[in-house]
Amino acid sequence: MRIRRKKGPNRAFTHQEGCKLLQADPSFLPEWQEVERGFWKAECQCGIETYREPPTDDRVRLSPYDPATARHLPQCEYIDDADPAVLKILLTVKPGLAPGYNWVTCAGCEGSWQLPHYASERP
Repeated sequence: MRIRRKKGPNRAFTHQEGCKLLQADPSFLPEWQEVERGFWKAECQCGIETYREPPTDDRVRLSPYDPATARHLPQCEYIDDADPAVLKILLTVKPGLAPGYNWVTCAGCEGSWQLPHYASERP
């Protein structure tokens, strides 16, 4: 489970003219509250401001050069090789047969496998 630590928007609340709270305490700034994931709201008696975070893709991207994602044939002499320089020369990466996949071919064992761009989500 991924824990997000957000503080809210980086902008201050803009009070309306004649705000009685601001006249009483010029340093008063309402705090941003996260109403729902990515939607923030700051509220004063003079008005309400909202902010929606831009969408982000926080999925884990899989690297075709990561030894943990390799599917070499058992007879491959490079099956346990983790050196990134060797893997960049050894493996050929092309667009996959389906959108969202890479097709990886090993020059050592001539084995091929399909690798998704992103790791599957865990429940």
